[in-house]
Amino acid sequence: MSPFFNYDRPGPGVDKNAPPQKAVPRFFSILQRKFFDLIKLNLLFCIPVAGAMALFLLLNSVCPYVPISMLPVILLFPFLGGLTYVTRNYAREEHAFIFSDFKDAVKNNWKYFLFDGIFCYVVGIILYFSISFYWVNISKSFFSAIACGIGILLAIILLFSQYYVPVMIVTFDLKFKQILKNSFIFAIIGLWRNLLVTALLGLLAFLLYIAQMMPLTIIIAWAFVVLLLFSYSSFLINFATYPLINKMMIKPYQKQNGESNNGEKK
Repeated sequence: MSPFFNYDRPGPGVDKNAPPQKAVPRFFSILQRKFFDLIKLNLLFCIPVAGAMALFLLLNSVCPYVPISMLPVILLFPFLGGLTYVTRNYAREEHAFIFSDFKDAVKNNWKYFLFDGIFCYVVGIILYFSISFYWVNISKSFFSAIACGIGILLAIILLFSQYYVPVMIVTFDLKFKQILKNSFIFAIIGLWRNLLVTALLGLLAFLLYIAQMMPLTIIIAWAFVVLLLFSYSSFLINFATYPLINKMMIKPYQKQNGESNNGEKK
């Protein structure tokens, strides 16, 4: 199977009679067509990001303690609803109105995204301190090495699960507990695509890091962050993960309830 499931769905600007493209060419084809829309979406998402960053810097200056300074990240989660909704539509080649769909997706899904933000914050803080503690003591005992390894593994599974939570929230009318359960299942059964997405995002993070070494590349890096980082990352994640959700959740539902009923939110 291709690293990306071949989700053949025509949308505005796509010839319905054209043969389906393979995943990689289709990814770059959509990216080219939606390039300026992704810039607009990224600029829109940068507004709450700037607010969260300002709160982070304020809290960090008053109390430079990770559990306190990272609290503003929770407030950013509801806005992921808008970002995810638009990029999910792009990934399956459907139209989206950038501002109105972004706003409606935030309004309709903010509660579950806030729940997810709190969940990630609590579990992330626990894993952060656990891994840090056992890492310091890793040379002192075999148990510390095992515990540290388990902590890192759990952190990776949490990361992988978060590739699926946002798109399931905006797509399905499920209880939050069901969404979390499904996301951890997808973290395992979608392992190879999760590793691929993580590698690509890791490469992007590395390039942004080394770009800090020269004044010109710093400007380019920050321009990319402001213009494309968040929308591109969201599009990449949804392009890679939505086909698996389509295969494992939507297609079976359609077989039971008819092709016209895909179980998605109305």
